[in-house]
Amino acid sequence: MTRDTLARSFLILSLLSSPPAHAQGTAQAGAQGGGPPITIVADRVVVTASRTPLMRTHVIESVSVVDADDIAAIGASSLADVLRVVPGLSVESTGREGALTSLFSRGGESDYTLVLIDGVRVNQSGGRFDYSRIAAGEIDRIEIVRGAQSALYGSDAIGGVVQIFTRRGAASGAPSGVPQFAGALEGGGFNTWRGDLRVSGGARDRMDYQAGVTYRSSDGAFGDLLPERDRFDQMTFDGGIGVDAGRGVTLRTGIRYSDAEGRAVGPIGFGAGDRGTAYDSKDLSWHVDAAQQVKGAFSHSAQVAWFRSENMSADTVADPSYTLFAVLEGTPGARFPAGPRLVRLIQKPEYDAALAGSLALGANQFVATTPFGVGDFPFSSATELRRPAVKYQADVTWAANQVLSAGYEYERERNPLSDGFVIDNHAYFAQQRFSMGDRWFATIGARADDNSRYGGSVSPKLSAGGYVVPFNTGALSSAKLFVNVGKGIKNPVFDELFGSAFVDGNPDLRPERARTIDVGAEVTLAAQRYAARVVYFDNHYRDQVAYKGTSFSVDGLPDYLNIEGAETRGLELEFGLQRPVAGLTASAGYTLLNSEVTSTVSTNAEFQLGQPLLRRPKHSGNLRITYEAGSIGVTLTGRFVGERHDAAFLGLSAPMQRGITAAQGVDITVNPGYQAFTLNGEYRVRPAFTVFARVDNLTDEAYESALGYPGLPRAAVVGARFSLGRK
Repeated sequence: MTRDTLARSFLILSLLSSPPAHAQGTAQAGAQGGGPPITIVADRVVVTASRTPLMRTHVIESVSVVDADDIAAIGASSLADVLRVVPGLSVESTGREGALTSLFSRGGESDYTLVLIDGVRVNQSGGRFDYSRIAAGEIDRIEIVRGAQSALYGSDAIGGVVQIFTRRGAASGAPSGVPQFAGALEGGGFNTWRGDLRVSGGARDRMDYQAGVTYRSSDGAFGDLLPERDRFDQMTFDGGIGVDAGRGVTLRTGIRYSDAEGRAVGPIGFGAGDRGTAYDSKDLSWHVDAAQQVKGAFSHSAQVAWFRSENMSADTVADPSYTLFAVLEGTPGARFPAGPRLVRLIQKPEYDAALAGSLALGANQFVATTPFGVGDFPFSSATELRRPAVKYQADVTWAANQVLSAGYEYERERNPLSDGFVIDNHAYFAQQRFSMGDRWFATIGARADDNSRYGGSVSPKLSAGGYVVPFNTGALSSAKLFVNVGKGIKNPVFDELFGSAFVDGNPDLRPERARTIDVGAEVTLAAQRYAARVVYFDNHYRDQVAYKGTSFSVDGLPDYLNIEGAETRGLELEFGLQRPVAGLTASAGYTLLNSEVTSTVSTNAEFQLGQPLLRRPKHSGNLRITYEAGSIGVTLTGRFVGERHDAAFLGLSAPMQRGITAAQGVDITVNPGYQAFTLNGEYRVRPAFTVFARVDNLTDEAYESALGYPGLPRAAVVGARFSLGRK
């Protein structure tokens, strides 16, 4: 078997393989003399968009790809840091490294994105996922597909798919018995340490292997605000082996185990930190894959996978309640952005003076307090999930590069802590990809899910597009138009079905559904030196699960129900200097998002009709500039987040005062915008040894990713990367 044939066979492992070495080289084409290219349309292999390997220039879905070089250049420490620079994604966290972090894709909910690691589904049942608990050191490449992808992936892919590919050993050419060792170590502010060490190798063209350990820890940045230590630790192991078994058959197995321990310190921007909390997680994913290429026109692959997670959230200490006094500005109950925003926190004497009229307040300002105090309740919540899965896919290439794919998937979801929670899902999918002269492309497909709890559903998808101007060396060196229409589905989460310590579940909930559309154009200029992309998207969500509490305790009456939902629409803009000018490459992205509540059962002002959805900024963007000269590389990365509709959930009340005629419940609903920059510098001492230094939050911007949860202040780190042995 030739080297190229082996590489192609590995790629056929549906959703599981990294691009072969020659494909990665193609992705770097045109970047001579510079660092990692800022790739908007540069060619590379993409798997997630169609469950088959395609060159990026042939993909008509809304796709972004981030590789290991990009991750190193921006100085990311976690998956969340990487996704923050992808257009259309809003990533918000509740504190320091390792704190709960959510992703909102094109304005969808935080559980609307399917996450795969080497092809294994790793969301919790119902789609929840914490994007802070995958370390950057584990990642070789990330593929992000925006828009409903349930036609290929079923539940959870209602708003998009994020697939992480872990590191791989050398696919071919490595002399037997000569392994390669590689790793990195960095340390810096807040007693933060991060590192990874891995070994990889291969035996000629017949086998490759790799194994690695990743570790990170931090004391947190807010020791002066907390009554006890805020420590985060995570250790992860991942490994894999690939084998050429002959006759066009390749086999691969991989495993990943993560153990993370942290805390949930609460909204320390408003008051004292929470004591006695725990936020711990353990995850195990494992897979065995087989693929076969038969006479060039037919290939098929199969996977057996297992995912296990154990999560513990607890608060073992009942902290004393405290009373909050604040000056607010805005109109109670008004729609964003006219609703209340925090001006400053004050003490009781100032509050009393304001009520008495002896403390001057600005126009449209008023004071508020928490009449019942701010406190917490001890609790312990453990969740476990077991998910075995089996997948099979066959691909037939007919005529001139027309590819028909079809497959079957089986999954079982089970919570060992709840005897009543067992869900079996059988799914069948088919997709036809059309290609006309490597210039025009279309995809039509659908998936039918037969779920033991929710019954049957069908999710279709249609994509079409092509090059109105093929690639050339002129001023307008390419122009591509595309459109994607899809329907998505997402099953309810465990708490919504069965309840928790404070709420009653509703076992009769229906799955949430979506219709998503995007229309866009890509152009390159000056012989592909410059690239630009614009996409308009329009999403409609229905049967969304909403909370309508029936009491302050568990009373046996369901607290969740399905409602009509919400709508989001907007624009994604990208621009890139893909080949260096005087050593410089650059990229910029901007997202305009309009979101709106179209149906509600809540009495809270922040969830009323016409309001934007929480924590989705209308304006957001990112910037990256890289300069390389010889062995020196410097990258400046910035992200910009506009003010957004949020909720502090403090229970504030505004007694009678100027402009307020009666005691009125209010809450802080406006979260100011911010900008944060990272400066990363590298020096290649030798080809196999690089030292680097980085400053995160370069301008020491004070901001809150979610109201009450401060973002990390400025911190500096230094470190080194190395590799030993022959590839």
